[in-house]
Amino acid sequence: MVRRIASTLLCSLSLAAALLHSAQARADSFAAGSLIIPMDVTHQDMGMLEAYGLVYALLQAGVPVRWVIKGGKAMGDVDFTASAVDVRTKAAIDGHPYRGGPWVVDAADAAAAAALVDSWLAANPNTNVHSATAAFDGDVARLLVVAPTIAMMADGNQKIARKYMAAAKIPDSTGDLLWPDSSPDMLTPEELSGPTLEDHRDGQLFDEDGDPVYCQFMSMHWGVKDALDNPGAVAEVRAFLNFPTHFYAQCQAVNAFENHPEHGFFLTESGFLIGKQPTMFDFLQNEEPYAQLDGPFMSVGGSEAAYSLPMNAKYKAQDIVFITEKGTPVGVNDVWMTGTLDGLCPASSCLTTGKVSYLGGHEYSVALPISKNPTTQGARLFLNSMFEAPCATADGLPLVTIDKEAPSFTEGPQVTFVLKYINEGPTTALAAVVRDPLPAGVSFVSASDGGALQGGEVLWEVGNLGAAEGGELSLTVTLEGFGVYTNVAYVEYKVGQNTLSVASNETVTEYGVGGSTTGGSGGETTGTTGGTGSTGGTGSTGGGTGGASGETSAGSEGSGASDSSATSEDASATGGANDEAGCGCRGGAPGPLHGLWVLGLAALRRRRAA
Repeated sequence: MVRRIASTLLCSLSLAAALLHSAQARADSFAAGSLIIPMDVTHQDMGMLEAYGLVYALLQAGVPVRWVIKGGKAMGDVDFTASAVDVRTKAAIDGHPYRGGPWVVDAADAAAAAALVDSWLAANPNTNVHSATAAFDGDVARLLVVAPTIAMMADGNQKIARKYMAAAKIPDSTGDLLWPDSSPDMLTPEELSGPTLEDHRDGQLFDEDGDPVYCQFMSMHWGVKDALDNPGAVAEVRAFLNFPTHFYAQCQAVNAFENHPEHGFFLTESGFLIGKQPTMFDFLQNEEPYAQLDGPFMSVGGSEAAYSLPMNAKYKAQDIVFITEKGTPVGVNDVWMTGTLDGLCPASSCLTTGKVSYLGGHEYSVALPISKNPTTQGARLFLNSMFEAPCATADGLPLVTIDKEAPSFTEGPQVTFVLKYINEGPTTALAAVVRDPLPAGVSFVSASDGGALQGGEVLWEVGNLGAAEGGELSLTVTLEGFGVYTNVAYVEYKVGQNTLSVASNETVTEYGVGGSTTGGSGGETTGTTGGTGSTGGTGSTGGGTGGASGETSAGSEGSGASDSSATSEDASATGGANDEAGCGCRGGAPGPLHGLWVLGLAALRRRRAA
């Protein structure tokens, strides 16, 4: 059974996510032993593109990676200074000024990363990784936690994106580094458009419920005439961008999508004029992840080397251009720009709308060292945008919870468990499975909605869970003897290339022992041990049920699993925080985030004190 939550809840969630995102402005303190992946030409000149592949591999392995970029910096400024040792050569590195947006694996995660890093360095001798020998501070612009799912348009010039991906050693979803045309992630215009022109969410960017199944979609050189002949493909991309996703276009594909008269105008009021290729550049918004470079930059030519706005026309939002011709105003010969669909929200803080990135120039180089091949920087910009896909970050993850209900006491041997699950986050939880391992002394009787016993646990394949999608399941079992039975259920699901899992509250049922209270709804179970609920407090024996905000009812001695000072602070600070950003959310503060996994994620999201 699938249900949709009211729009007020979605508004609250988007506001809470925006607050979590904005917290990233503060600096982190990193301990000795933290791993640094340099992104400057001093220490990564030959391995600059492969470094992105290493980051992708770390994320696939579940190792969080922080993108450390100094706030308010100018082009070429230092992001942080640290002393370290080269992991491969063991050479000492004293007080190096790291530039270009380096990546950091926190010391707490370094052990989990060690074997993968060693393997990568052995296979890719041009990549360099450092291990900090002393503590250092750095501004964390993004906390990346999953490897994004990526789709590529088979537009006739997919070889360009394929070349960039191969240079970085980032595979498709099957692990294929070649990104062949047969890849499931290589979409033809017809597959993109879908079977109808009426439904703009029936192409292969979406599942059967119209929820996006990719983090990022890219087109390198789709023809303008082809787009006019296939308006459904443009409409599908516009629909895709109504979610926190990312669309990248390069060269003629920019004009094909942006200037489409029916479904285009993603970033501009009236489309682009084709500009002239600049030879000198101004670099703007240098603190944004999209803008991270080190060393000289040079654009390339092609049918669309740069973009200008028609006279008196504007971008729909400000501060979205990162590279433009030197000495010209924004809107004249712009080369690299990013914004959210229709300028609805700032690109750095809104999780209710997708991001759009445009790069002028037909095909950039992947030749190295990058300091001597300035046109390779365009491939680096492409890779920057991939890791800016919102669903790669902690802020953009699904927020899946599962609550379990069970009687705290039964006089008969047959008991029914009720499981309620929901995705309250902004992005899709893919291929979700609900699991309920049966404890010892419990026999399976029946399950709703096709649940089946497999290897000692009951499984339900509930499919993709879009924002605010969830359901209710039930399971009937027989208790084989008097005693106390505890039980926990789980939801497993995929985000990007990663599989995540979240546990329910623990239920406690006494059979023929004593007591008379029943477990409350929403996972707020009472009983002898007071099982912990994921949305509210839990009572001691015979106590009342916890309130919806993690507050324990009178007569109760339990505590709410999701009640924390940090989440309370986030909620109290919300009050229309995103109204000015244009996300369209109004009303009061969101309720607290809940679930033990959610608390762990929230801890990752919030910046540590410097």
